[in-house]
Amino acid sequence: MKKDSGWFWHHLVSTAFAFSIVAIYALLAFNLKIFNPLVQVIKEYSITDFYYQVIDTNEERDTSHIVTIVDIGDLRDRRDIAYALSEVMEQHPKVVGVDILFDGQKPENPVGDSLIAAVAASDTSMVFALQYYDDSFDGKQFNQVKQSFFADSIPNLKEGLVNMQLDKLDGMRKKISLAKTVKGELRPSMIKLLSDKYAEQEIMPLADKTININWSAIDFRVIPYDSIADYGEFLNDRVVLFGSIRDENDTHYTPQGKMPGIKLLAYGVESMVKQTTITIAPWWVNAILSFIAVLLTRILFETGDQYAKGRKNIFARISLKSALAMGILKFLWIAFLMYVGFIVFAKYNISINIAMALAAIPFIGPAEDLYRVITNSFSKNKEV
Repeated sequence: MKKDSGWFWHHLVSTAFAFSIVAIYALLAFNLKIFNPLVQVIKEYSITDFYYQVIDTNEERDTSHIVTIVDIGDLRDRRDIAYALSEVMEQHPKVVGVDILFDGQKPENPVGDSLIAAVAASDTSMVFALQYYDDSFDGKQFNQVKQSFFADSIPNLKEGLVNMQLDKLDGMRKKISLAKTVKGELRPSMIKLLSDKYAEQEIMPLADKTININWSAIDFRVIPYDSIADYGEFLNDRVVLFGSIRDENDTHYTPQGKMPGIKLLAYGVESMVKQTTITIAPWWVNAILSFIAVLLTRILFETGDQYAKGRKNIFARISLKSALAMGILKFLWIAFLMYVGFIVFAKYNISINIAMALAAIPFIGPAEDLYRVITNSFSKNKEV
């Protein structure tokens, strides 16, 4: 086949047919109940998650030098919590995020209420948890909040939203709020306040939006509440998250597995401070790049086929044209595409989803057959 405009048109249409076949299978899968388990698996996983796994297996985990977690363990008495928080402040952290909602006063323990309120009022480098409700959500803003009982009595108290953003597509926690409009007021999230305080500048402008957490594996040092002074070097001049890492009511599924909410906040702060939040390529960019990748695949296969036909040695010609040889070529090409996507992700924190390309490549052969059937049919009709 000559490499003219007809040659290119042939490959272009064959590539479009490959995507059409994928689209037909996708419609069947998403509309027939028998495929529900498969659809759920597809929704729960993404190319970005694969990149995280590659990074996690190829590199040793670093321990964060920005965020340290103080685990309150089984502490429930507000007096004990106040003492532990006071001890944390004595280690001179840069900022402390208190991931505990002191909801309502405790008549049976007025001393504990007084102590925790006094600690909250004693230092402006603490950020306390604030939660919004969505039971009356009108599609634009949230109308109810839950905050600590002492919030209204401390004028300079800093509060940050700690609600976890649920990804509507796959049910995993991959995003976190930068701010939300609550009761008509734009309220910053805890990670926004903590990150800006640590960096001593505004890292991202305050806006009602979510950011994509960078889930590249990292360890966060966890300090037990009864040994705080022994680990002062890991608290000094850092972001300290104060709360429980074993609260079963505050655990979430993430690309790094199931983890407590306080650790999810730690990942959020780490991403913000390092400015490594993930940029997800728009769907149309993914679509264009996937189409180009499949088109190049089609051209590559024909080039390989023409090369095999040109071999004078019959054994070499048969071997190169075999299904095994084409399968190896396809595997190497897919591996190359995955590698390019991974390099872009690892170096620039941009996630390009080439899932459409990976789904279409196996159908290049059937698409080529379909193209030939259609063109041959039209040719015969013209002859008649």
